[in-house]
Amino acid sequence: MNMILLALRNVLRNRHRSLATVLAIAAGLTAINLFAGYIANVYSGLQIQAVAGERLGHLTIYKEGMLLEGKLHPKRYMFSADEAARLRRVVEQTGGVRLVSPRVGISGMASNGNASTIFIGEGVVASDAAILRGKLAEGAGGKLDPAQKYGVAASADLAKLLNYKIGSTVTLMTSTIDGQANAMDAQIVDIFNTGNVNTNDKYLVLPLGLTQMLLDTEGAERFVVLLDDAAQTLAKRAELQAALAAAGFRVEIKTWKELSSFYTQVRGLFDMIFAFIASIVFVIAAMSIANTISMTVIERTREIGTLRALGLRTLGVIRLFALEAGWLALGGIALGLAATLLLAAVVNRAGISYVPPNSSYAVDLLVDLDWARIAGVAAVVLVLALLAALLPSLKAARRGIVDALAFA
Repeated sequence: MNMILLALRNVLRNRHRSLATVLAIAAGLTAINLFAGYIANVYSGLQIQAVAGERLGHLTIYKEGMLLEGKLHPKRYMFSADEAARLRRVVEQTGGVRLVSPRVGISGMASNGNASTIFIGEGVVASDAAILRGKLAEGAGGKLDPAQKYGVAASADLAKLLNYKIGSTVTLMTSTIDGQANAMDAQIVDIFNTGNVNTNDKYLVLPLGLTQMLLDTEGAERFVVLLDDAAQTLAKRAELQAALAAAGFRVEIKTWKELSSFYTQVRGLFDMIFAFIASIVFVIAAMSIANTISMTVIERTREIGTLRALGLRTLGVIRLFALEAGWLALGGIALGLAATLLLAAVVNRAGISYVPPNSSYAVDLLVDLDWARIAGVAAVVLVLALLAALLPSLKAARRGIVDALAFA
């Protein structure tokens, strides 16, 4: 305890230098903590967009081979009506499942009678889509009316291209799974923003029954599973894989992360940027502390000689300066945390918004508190501080007592 208090008094002896070091560490930590909070908020938003906005749920079940061979022979790899009913029962019996929803993908031409353009989309059960939306923002994800068998939701830019409004009639032309031409009229019941510029001019959400009539099938292409606890996604996948195999199904189960390439790419980019910024902050913190300790060692050479003459061993000298470095680091960490909390609150209340790359609408600039990263960064800075003090303190401890006392 005496050594700890002595180290603190030594840090306070040169307040200006210590303050400059603490401020440098705090500034770096504040910047990295705010960025960590920003990307945590981005990841959370991207997860909601993938699970609810893209209607991926937490898990998607395909018949084995559907993802590759199914593109050429979709009929061969679809679940029949009987298989779909049995699969749903097996999945629901495992527990922890909030929703099991069949899906069918579709593409073709959409027309308003005067002009036509391509569309892509999927058939969903209207009531299931409402559950999957959850707390998704108004105007995103697409809403279907369970009472309207032929009601479809159109993406915003597609609606602009064909001058669609709520209540407009759209003619859908596509091929059945056997390759024959088919067409039906539907009614626009919702206009929504997909959130992605690549799909916002061509996407439709259709009732499952209407999609099956257009494709002339009673089967399902895949099943989307929404879990009660998103944290159990990987564990539940393994459980479902085993349960379905025991029931005679050969399936592939993908998580929402595996299916959302946009989420994966954005997360990889931000993680790399975070690592780069963190490395800069760590170098600044280590060099600031090393410089402060080195100058302190030079100024206190005679004091160190006196302590050595009084019986302080080499390890004691190293411990003393390591504790001083620790105090500097803790001061910077505490100040950085306080600045992080203050600035995060300011940013979150500022109402700043921006349009991200590849997005079709503005999002709010918000900063979460990513306590795991904050704690990890603080721990690394503390360790680096102790290591930065090692070399100068070791050199001081190895200096001869006579030479140290004679130092001018």
